[in-house]
Amino acid sequence: MKRHPFIIFLMMILINFSCFAQQINDDSLFKRANQEYYNNPNESIQIVKELLKRERNPDKIIKLYLVISSAELTKGNFNASLQYLFKARELALKSNDPKVQTTFFITIALQYEQMELDSKTLESLDEAEQYLAKIPDGTYHKYFEIGRINLVRGMISKKQNNPEIALQRFQTAVKSFEKIKEASKTYYNQSILFFYIGNCYLDLGSEEKAEKAFTRAYDLAIITDSNSLESYALKGLSQIQKIKHQNNRALQYLKDAEERGKKTDDSKLLEEIYKEMADNYLAMGNQNYYQLYSKKLQELQFKREQLELSSINESINSQNKNASIKIQELESRHENLIIVIILLGSTICLSITFVVYKLMKHNRKNSKQIHKILND
Repeated sequence: MKRHPFIIFLMMILINFSCFAQQINDDSLFKRANQEYYNNPNESIQIVKELLKRERNPDKIIKLYLVISSAELTKGNFNASLQYLFKARELALKSNDPKVQTTFFITIALQYEQMELDSKTLESLDEAEQYLAKIPDGTYHKYFEIGRINLVRGMISKKQNNPEIALQRFQTAVKSFEKIKEASKTYYNQSILFFYIGNCYLDLGSEEKAEKAFTRAYDLAIITDSNSLESYALKGLSQIQKIKHQNNRALQYLKDAEERGKKTDDSKLLEEIYKEMADNYLAMGNQNYYQLYSKKLQELQFKREQLELSSINESINSQNKNASIKIQELESRHENLIIVIILLGSTICLSITFVVYKLMKHNRKNSKQIHKILND
């Protein structure tokens, strides 16, 4: 039966519209997964797993792996997080998009920082900067990734008891984020930045500046509607009150922080909250609540340490496996080289033998001819 051209054209439009609609839906789901991996990691993981079933673009698959890795990290599942990062790494090294590659190496640097593997963190940041150099200046991605790199480097300096250097890194990150026109896209990272800035000022004994930084972090967290960031900022504000010996006020901040923290799966955050609560109750002489929150802290620490140990072992095993594969490849190449040398040597020997044989045969022939001439 002959089809009418208009019907065929309409069918093509409907098919393309369906694919386009699916793409819009997938983009919306990805955006949601990326936004929720900290507040609701389980939902984020579920969304990403569904998207991975139908995604074919390698660069988009890398982004999905990064999101699900971050979600698993939030839950404290370091082993699962690393597995997705290893998968992303294989694809990232083959990618031709420096933005994707830069994002990957910064993300894995954050992963190593969480595991307190500072040398691996700095190594990953160095790799990220190599790809960052390929991104055009003055672009959103350039400013954003410069901000994130300085954020992570500042975190390392803070950990190494260099608050002055850390502050310089953090201020550089703030300036980089402020150059981005789409300011709302930076609020999340800026909230983290001001939280760390507050902690640096605490280390330097500048409580007033620290309180302003924690307040700024909290205001930005409210805008992003992030329970985790709000919780961290409130914990920072509680530390100011503890220094002022306003323990009841500090505990109120901490209880609000705990309420928000429980809505996430960030065990490290809850550890810090419980430690602060235990310290405040101890300062107030309340032994019962001090023992209660000390016990909660120990239980969370033990659980997290077991997960981290499992992840580190998995990482070591993976590296050993890669090293073993390389050794086998080298051994195989060595064996092949020996075989080639033997074959080549045998060929040369056979060639020489053949040449010598031909030469001897020719000489015998000439000798006979000379002998015959002499006899004649």
